[in-house]
Amino acid sequence: MPQKPNQRGATRDAVKTTKHQWSKHSSFNIKKYLLQHQATLTESFVRLLGYPLASLMTVMVIAIALSLPGGLYVLLKNVQSVTDQWEQQSVITLYLFPQLEDTQALALSHRISAQADVANVEYISKEEGLRYFEQESGYEQILSSLPENPLPIVLRVIPKQEVNLESLQSLQLLRDNLASENEVERADLDAQWLQRLANILSFGQRFVYVLSTLLVVAVLLIVGNTIRMAVESRRNEVLVMKLVGATDAYIRRPFLYMGFWFGVLGGLFASLCILMVSWWVSAPAERLIDLYQSGFELQSFNVDEIVLCLVISAMVGVFGAWIAVNRHITNIELE
Repeated sequence: MPQKPNQRGATRDAVKTTKHQWSKHSSFNIKKYLLQHQATLTESFVRLLGYPLASLMTVMVIAIALSLPGGLYVLLKNVQSVTDQWEQQSVITLYLFPQLEDTQALALSHRISAQADVANVEYISKEEGLRYFEQESGYEQILSSLPENPLPIVLRVIPKQEVNLESLQSLQLLRDNLASENEVERADLDAQWLQRLANILSFGQRFVYVLSTLLVVAVLLIVGNTIRMAVESRRNEVLVMKLVGATDAYIRRPFLYMGFWFGVLGGLFASLCILMVSWWVSAPAERLIDLYQSGFELQSFNVDEIVLCLVISAMVGVFGAWIAVNRHITNIELE
């Protein structure tokens, strides 16, 4: 008794034969190839519009995931811009040994002022330091009762280079060189606040990198799960395409473009979200800037950064779709 043919599809040998005949009778045409991609791109977008609520929810989740590192990047960019404008004259304070004579201190002062990277050296004697301390502290009677002046001779070294994040390392090197002098007991650079700020910025940059990586992985999972459900919902269509000899690349194409649209739309909404937040906080930020009489201007995403955001989000969407569709198309086999 003859067996009934399998209703689920054809054999794998038949599919291989059909694919061989497909490739044998078809010739490559660049114009036709581009038109096919254009049609698939349009068809993928129309399919997204066919499920507006589900597509919008997926796009908004991607947008929120991308806007978080983007917003932190804009914040760090503004902080970096503020610190670049904080160019102030730095001072390296040298505290000499208490037993040092005035002649030795003056010789050291002349030697330091002759250096090429030093603009000026201010000499503060023990008596001047004591008078200044009495005025500032208000303990004139207590200090006058001391048997001798406990304060050392102080040299205030003013470097030629102004202090900022870029020059901080060279100023610290100058301080270390001055601290190595035999007459110097301690050397202080009045830029510790800038060092702390530099460490905060370095920590912020690394935090943004880590957060961006984690959220990109989250976007990959979101797109991959969405594409997996799309492949499952079109399982019969994929089976038919395999039956007529369509290649895996041809079957993969509409799903990759679907991931592309998810990525582009998510990046677009993320950029709009960052621009809206920047506009919303611009008014109070400008009032705060006016109080400090600063020429700083609040920055947001520029055109190049928006394009970069769209490119990155599109690549992430395509890559997530490629991982998902490759895995699930291979599982859909004809018997």
